[in-house]
Amino acid sequence: MTVVGTVLTHSKDDFTFITKCPFKVGEFVCYLMNQNHILARVRHTEPLNDYPVEFLFDAVIDASDLAAFYGLDNNDYQYYRVSAAVVGYFDRAFNEFINPRVKPLSGTKIELADAQILSDVNRVSEGEVGSAHIGTIMSTNSGAVLSVREMVSQHLSIIAATGAGKSYTVGVIVEELMSKNNMASVLIFDPHGEYSVLSDIQNNPAFCDGDYRPKVKIVKSDQIKIRVGDLRVADFISIMDDGSMTEKMKRLFKKAYDKLKKDDKQKTRNFTKNELQETIESLRDGKNESTIDGILWRYGRVTDEKMFDDYQSIPLRSYFQPGQLTIIDVSNIGDWKQQLIADILLRHLFDARKGTDNEYYSEHQHPDRYIPYPTFIILEEAHRFAPQAGEAKSKNTLKTILSEGRKFGIGIAMVTQRPSKLDADSLSQCMTQITMRIINPSDQKQIEQSIESVSRDLIEELPSLARGQAIISGVAINTPVTVNIRGRRTAHIRGQSKDAPGIWREYKLGQDSNTIITAPSHKLDVGV
Repeated sequence: MTVVGTVLTHSKDDFTFITKCPFKVGEFVCYLMNQNHILARVRHTEPLNDYPVEFLFDAVIDASDLAAFYGLDNNDYQYYRVSAAVVGYFDRAFNEFINPRVKPLSGTKIELADAQILSDVNRVSEGEVGSAHIGTIMSTNSGAVLSVREMVSQHLSIIAATGAGKSYTVGVIVEELMSKNNMASVLIFDPHGEYSVLSDIQNNPAFCDGDYRPKVKIVKSDQIKIRVGDLRVADFISIMDDGSMTEKMKRLFKKAYDKLKKDDKQKTRNFTKNELQETIESLRDGKNESTIDGILWRYGRVTDEKMFDDYQSIPLRSYFQPGQLTIIDVSNIGDWKQQLIADILLRHLFDARKGTDNEYYSEHQHPDRYIPYPTFIILEEAHRFAPQAGEAKSKNTLKTILSEGRKFGIGIAMVTQRPSKLDADSLSQCMTQITMRIINPSDQKQIEQSIESVSRDLIEELPSLARGQAIISGVAINTPVTVNIRGRRTAHIRGQSKDAPGIWREYKLGQDSNTIITAPSHKLDVGV
């Protein structure tokens, strides 16, 4: 390995070394102690010596020329003071870094961490089953490889400001999940309709191996049906209530719903829209005519909505299969419908996985609820479904899965550009974090409070990360690391900013080439 510096001193939290290399925050160095190479992460870099201030007054004369004129050695001004935090040595028996609890002595030689040492940053090796190669460690050619087992079982967060490469990174993660090394069961809940380009996966030879060929299923919002019998009282009221539904109306509606549900326990099917309407009608007693009429008028919002069906529901087995990516495109419907669909999908999936694992459901008796394998859901615009302030229909179900889903093999990826608007408890449940450029101070504060594994110096680096760079931390990797996200194998996801000048010019020039331009017959209106 290459010696790059010498230890000067140390403090409680880190040590300082002198070097000619302008290290960036997050880069790795190492030193030898008791025959172990100790990995350390750079926290801060600053020049060791400054030129005398008088050398800087003249903007024309170079300070180095003045130093030479006065007999000073310019090499003295080429050194940096670098502080670094000890990560530790990798113990293969424990499969983790062990901090030696002793800082290096003054005079200890600092070396550049080579590929062999940097490979210990990864929990798994590139190309093995359960691996996800998503890029290279900053300033190196060493791969950054995540453990898919840990990532999907203990949830993932992907956080980035608009334009930092968030959706692109989601695409890289999906590519890895659908590769022959994983053959995952993945569903993307897509509020903007930007992930349909990932359908390229099923026709791309890079993802095929022998008999394995990944499948991509795209579901549009008009194809989604929710069985009316699967709705809860709160769901109905949230649909029916425009702010004018009285407490008496709500009580009577709940009475009708409970009565029908009680009767339904004796049946082998759920109730229909007409049956619920008839049950509401049956509550008329001569004293509540106007109230019943008000309920029925509002209930029309349910009966008129094509999404609600008497018999069809979300086909879990069709959406979740190993080696299949399902994209739920809900881009052309409103927030409340998106939240309702997400809530019922998550609720049914949790019930199915829990029931399958506990052997309540069998393939022959419950084919629509029997899911004998883990699943992974990527939730774009996660702050819409679990907001920090206010409520969303999906919030409680999502929080339940984030806290209990690990036991039943349900993984969630929370993707957002505004972490400060995302429920803090939900974010803290994501034990692997991919954090890209974040500029907003309130968003940075939320990240610092919710993600324990990221140090303050790395948080301070978030605004300066380039597009496509990310700080990865958590259980899927052995220590936090700054990564350059690799190139995509599929087409770029739609959603990037439009090239307005280019489009204007292309349209105008194309228009003019087919138009004979004549002088105006009147004076042009040049405005005020």
